Amino acid sequence: MADLTELGLTKNESKAFEAIIHLGKSSAAIISSDSGVPYSRIYDVLASLESKGLVKVIPEKGKKFVPGDPEALKELIEKKKKSIEELGAEVEKLKEAYEKGEKEPVELAKGKKNFYKVVHEMPYPEHTEYNVKYTAEYYPSWVRENRMMVKKGVALKTLARNSEETSGNLKKWLGVYKNIREIPNEGVAISITDDKAIMIGLIKSNVTMLIRDKPFVNLMKELFEKYYAQAKPIQKP
Repeated sequence: MADLTELGLTKNESKAFEAIIHLGKSSAAIISSDSGVPYSRIYDVLASLESKGLVKVIPEKGKKFVPGDPEALKELIEKKKKSIEELGAEVEKLKEAYEKGEKEPVELAKGKKNFYKVVHEMPYPEHTEYNVKYTAEYYPSWVRENRMMVKKGVALKTLARNSEETSGNLKKWLGVYKNIREIPNEGVAISITDDKAIMIGLIKSNVTMLIRDKPFVNLMKELFEKYYAQAKPIQKP
């Protein structure tokens, strides 16, 4: 039998109840011997099980005990389920509070290792993601992520440096989404997520900046859209 302590029974209650299930109608002494619950404790344990509806007392000469209605055990299970559901709801509230926690509006990081830490701080886009690319790496994980965003209806737009170095990968990216246009770029990478955050990477200085300031993000979005509207589309040959 499963460990009934998970349903709120004590270890002795669990052992005594299991013994009664196997033995059927039995005396306290036999239940104590079979379960390993000390005889000095067995009557208190059986009284507790009786109060939970798991044991019934047979008023014979020499008191006997039998298993109670199985519905009582089902009630304990339902109570445990409800408790777990309530705990799950509390965990979700804690998660939401954590995600909405106060964060610095500007973060500055230096070096490649810290760059990836900043990347993980970027919120996942719900509506738009605009990018300015200096390089055009075509990593499988990035491809999967972008395909997922396209599938969810996120509007992806990119301004990219179109050079001999980047053209091969840009052609591959055009197979993921079409909105890629040209921009002269001497070493800047930008990612704008909705109106929530913008990440700016200064490639040659090896510095990354994350800004969570809605007015600034919206201004940068507007500037991006104006440039994008005039930029030359990159197309597959």
